[in-house]
Amino acid sequence: MHPKQHFMSFVPAFAYAILTYGKEQTAHLIWRHEAVDISAYLISDDVTALLLLYDVTNKASFDNIKAWLTEIHEFAQQNVVIMLLGNKADATHERVVKREEGEKLAKEFGVPFMETSAKSGLNVELAFTAVAKELKHREMKEPNEPKFQLQEYVNKEMKGVGCCRS
Repeated sequence: MHPKQHFMSFVPAFAYAILTYGKEQTAHLIWRHEAVDISAYLISDDVTALLLLYDVTNKASFDNIKAWLTEIHEFAQQNVVIMLLGNKADATHERVVKREEGEKLAKEFGVPFMETSAKSGLNVELAFTAVAKELKHREMKEPNEPKFQLQEYVNKEMKGVGCCRS
C-alpha cells in the first residue's frame, strides 16, 4: 500500500507495524501527517483508517481536530475507519482539554473516542488493535453478520482492566 506520487509532497513520517490478535497477524503502514490540508490524501483508496490525535495540554490541537474532522467527512472514502484520540492523558496538571470535550466532539462526528498516553503507553495498543479488528471484521464480514461495534469493544476492553490500559 504505497501512496501515489502526488501525495509525496506531504513528506509524512511512517512506521510499519504487525499486530497479532488471536491466531492472525495483520500488517499496517502507519503514516503521521501534520499537514493543514489533507484533503488530497483523503481521496486515495489506500486510506483505510485514520487515528486523529490531539494533545489534551494544547487547546489549539483540539481546535484543529474539529477542522480535520469536517474535512475528513467531506473528502474521505465512506468506509474509512476513524477514531479520535486525546493524547497525554497522563499530563493531569497541564490538561486544558477535558475528557468530556473529546467525548462530545467524537459523538458529534459519530466516531469512537479514547484517551491515550504515548509516554506511558496508556491505551496505545488498544487503539491500534481496535482499529485493526474493525478493518479485519469489515474484510471478513458475511452479509447478514452484525456490524463490529468499535466503541463498544474499546469500552469493554478498558473496563476489563480498570480505567486504563498500558
